[in-house]
This record gives sequence, C-alpha cells and structure tokens, in this order.
Amino acid sequence: MDPSRPHPTRTRILQTALALFNAEGAGALSAVDIAAALEISPGHLYYHFRGKPEILAALADAYQHEVDLVLHAAEGACRGAGASLETLWTHVHILAEEAWDARFLYREAGALALRYPPVAAAIRRIAAAEREALRGMLGDLAAAGVIAAGPEIIDGLSRLMTTGIGFHAIELELEGDSGPPRDRVARAAAQIMLLPAGFARSVQKPA
Repeated sequence: MDPSRPHPTRTRILQTALALFNAEGAGALSAVDIAAALEISPGHLYYHFRGKPEILAALADAYQHEVDLVLHAAEGACRGAGASLETLWTHVHILAEEAWDARFLYREAGALALRYPPVAAAIRRIAAAEREALRGMLGDLAAAGVIAAGPEIIDGLSRLMTTGIGFHAIELELEGDSGPPRDRVARAAAQIMLLPAGFARSVQKPA
C-alpha cells in the first residue's frame, strides 16, 4: 500500500465524523458513536485513530489545508492586472463555503479549545492565515487603485472579514430553512464583501 495515500477506512472515519459533528455537535459524541455510525467495531476505529481527540485534530488540520489552498490561489489572483473586488469576492465565497463545511469548529470553538489544545492551535493558525492573506489582498487592491484604504483601514477590514467568515458559519445554522445551504453561503459572502466594497474607488458590487 502506498503510505502517501490515505487509507479508505481512515477517510471514511473522518468524513463520517465531520458529518456527525456538524449535525449533532462534537461535544455530544464519542469515538464509539462514530464507529457505530460506520458500522465498524471501536477497535477498528482505534486502529486508525486513538480516540476522538485525534479525529478532531485531523479534521482541523484538513480544514486548515483547504483554507491554505484557497488563500494561496486568492493571493495570486489579487496580484493580477485584472484583479477586482469580484476577484476577492470569489475567494471569500470559497472561504465561507469551507467554514460552513467545518462549522462545528466555529460553533464549539471555545469548548474545543479548552479541551483539545491541538484543535485550539489549528483554529488560531487558520484565523491568523486568513487575516494575513486578506490584509495582503486588500493591500494589493489598494495599490492597484481598486479601493481607497490606508494600512489601518486595511488591517481593520481584514480582521472584520475574518471574523465574518466564522460568524456566518454559525449564523447560517440559525437561519434554519431559509433556502439551500449553498445559496445562504453565497449571501453570507456577499454580506462580508460589503465591508471592502464601501471603499471602492468605482462602483463594484459583489456578484
């Protein structure tokens, strides 16, 4: 077996755990509950993960990996000659989707951070990476004349937008049945983009 390729059972465990944590909350479930949902023995699960803490850490790391990929692509796109607020909106939308897919981390961030230090560290790294990347992208847009904002405004916008990405992951659940999740994510991304749109040099609206 290729050691670089994830084991299928390990992948199934993480996918099932993510779905269960998003639906029922991580605090309410145990590794045994995850095994039962998969119809495998607890011993089979423990062969791949030494309990719920390792599963949580793996999910947080996977989320961070996805965010890093999005941010890398976004930073390159916002440095291009044709970069615009729409360019930034596209990637903010993807970040909002990723946050929704890992929403249990935001919903239970405080409790998880207290009990599972590796998860807390991952959440901090994700937030810091988003802030820094958004600060850089907004700076590039300002340098290109797309927005009119100095360093202090850009710093504030990057912090508010990062907070908004996490906040909307929770708010979307509170909205209940107000439309398909992906439509609600799109609306959330548009709301986040109202922040930098207020500093546009010309009329540019989120899609």
